[in-house]
Amino acid sequence: MKVEKSSQDLESEVIYAGLCIHCGSCNAFCPHMDFNKETGEAYVVDECAETIGLCYNACPRTFLPVNEIENKMFGKNRIDLGIGVYNDIIQVKSNNSDDVLYNLIKTAFIEKIIEHIVLGEQKSEKPPVAFPVIIDNAKNAKNYIPKSTIANAGPLLTGIGQAYLEQKKKVGIIGNPCHLQGLSKLLTSDFNTGAKETVSLKIAYACSSGGMSGCKFCIDFSGEFSDISYSPWGAPKGEIMLIIRTELGQKVVDRAISKKLIEITEKNPNLSEMKKFLYKKRKKNFKNLIGKSLITAKYLRLNLHDLKELLEE
Repeated sequence: MKVEKSSQDLESEVIYAGLCIHCGSCNAFCPHMDFNKETGEAYVVDECAETIGLCYNACPRTFLPVNEIENKMFGKNRIDLGIGVYNDIIQVKSNNSDDVLYNLIKTAFIEKIIEHIVLGEQKSEKPPVAFPVIIDNAKNAKNYIPKSTIANAGPLLTGIGQAYLEQKKKVGIIGNPCHLQGLSKLLTSDFNTGAKETVSLKIAYACSSGGMSGCKFCIDFSGEFSDISYSPWGAPKGEIMLIIRTELGQKVVDRAISKKLIEITEKNPNLSEMKKFLYKKRKKNFKNLIGKSLITAKYLRLNLHDLKELLEE
């Protein structure tokens, strides 16, 4: 799918409209876009002659055809509106002094599922800004594992574009849900960006709230377009919920368990607290999207069924 709009449309519809979430999707592969080195916000570098702009089509805030992306990525659509498509959800804990998230990355390196990973190097907490770094081994990755989504907020997807330019393969990423939204568009679009031959493992850090104006229009708090979502929400202290969405995600989790880096504490955990958190956030932002009487942010494309949870209130 390609929409006939360009960087100037992206500027007016997203950046100036307060919808930008600084994810780096637009400037990951487009030479006419860049990001502010202080704030992480995207901006147009020069006038673009393209009538069908890669930047516009990559941005998750221009349009987000959720059902179409799900079908292309997973071969099916979600049953659970809040969590998205998934194969399994388990509750786990680490078997060593390292965090579960790092143990998953360590496993992916050991098993050669990834050879590099894009992570965020936090530059500022207020406003939240993290810039991408490309790490080539598990040992160095340990220093950049995010402790929260705020620590990971920034144009990380530009790191995927840089990895492609450096001809790196099997590149993983730990991103916030918004990063994975943008990456999903790059991976499923009709543009030949190089993302498909570059990206391997996609891990989402389930989001708590967001720190930018555009965050109030997001409805993905679980990282719906990942291989694995890492969620502290709904798990007891010291444990984590892992939402396993793909066979690749399952492989990483299984290997981490077999290596005794993590252990399952509940195979069928109680999801009520996690769902309560996710649905509360989604409903709040659906109201921001819809406004009092008119659609406020027009990027989202959902079926009526997907609005059922809100319309039945």
